[in-house]
Amino acid sequence: MATFEATTRPLAFAHMEGGVKTVFVVPWTAEFSVISSGDRIEFEDLGSISIGSIRRYDTVEALLEAEGWVNVVPEAEGPEQAAESLRGASEWNVRAEKQDGVLALRVRWAKRKA
Repeated sequence: MATFEATTRPLAFAHMEGGVKTVFVVPWTAEFSVISSGDRIEFEDLGSISIGSIRRYDTVEALLEAEGWVNVVPEAEGPEQAAESLRGASEWNVRAEKQDGVLALRVRWAKRKA
């Protein structure tokens, strides 16, 4: 089991912790190319998630259609707003997305730091 570091907004972590957000999305990068089921992602001061299944998609739009936008960005009002929300995050790597696609990481469970 490997541990990776990432950033996310507190609301997104709260949604993962509550089981509302079941998919965490990252652009495909060399770092995340080796992630596998059972690995963990640490989010700064917030906590961590355990990864279930992993799927790669060519675009955010393809991912949102296949995984269901409400599972990815539950506070969005539709798939277009969900895509804008993902791409608008300061940590989003547009170049990596365009070049190599995106990963849908199914969240098994989230644990808040004490």
